[in-house]
Amino acid sequence: LWDVRSGKIAHTLETKSPVTSAEVSKDGRYITTADVSSVKFWDANHFGLVKSYEMPCNVESASLEPKVGDKFIAGGEDMWIRLFDFNTGEEIGCNKGHHGPVHCVRFSPGGESYASGSEDGTIRIWQMVPPSIQKEKESHVPNGPSKEVKPITAEEIGTKLEDLKVGKE
Repeated sequence: LWDVRSGKIAHTLETKSPVTSAEVSKDGRYITTADVSSVKFWDANHFGLVKSYEMPCNVESASLEPKVGDKFIAGGEDMWIRLFDFNTGEEIGCNKGHHGPVHCVRFSPGGESYASGSEDGTIRIWQMVPPSIQKEKESHVPNGPSKEVKPITAEEIGTKLEDLKVGKE
């Protein structure tokens, strides 16, 4: 870890394998690292290891969900992006769509989506909660309110995609 003011090394986190990605959590509490076979979470203030999870395949990148911090994603050689529970390390979901190893994964600032970059030359955007194909709309009937189901239109989906912000650094 570097001190940005002095440009000198402030602290070194020791791992057994080469670190392929590192990320500081949005709240500044954790440093997330991927080091081939595991994802580790370090205390960003005291630099101690908080959690370490062995991965089902070699991983190259990991990212902690920024809003609540209760989930993390990891991507690697098997071309899958896996979602894990932060507290238990249990795999709770996965997405496949790449045709080459995944080299980078990062959550959006709000945690509602994440991006993955692959050796296949693509960047994919994944939504954490699948978009609802149906919306509920209240309507009034003689016996009181009821729920009417309405499909989302292509225009509404397009609007959501247009709202996606991509920042520059």
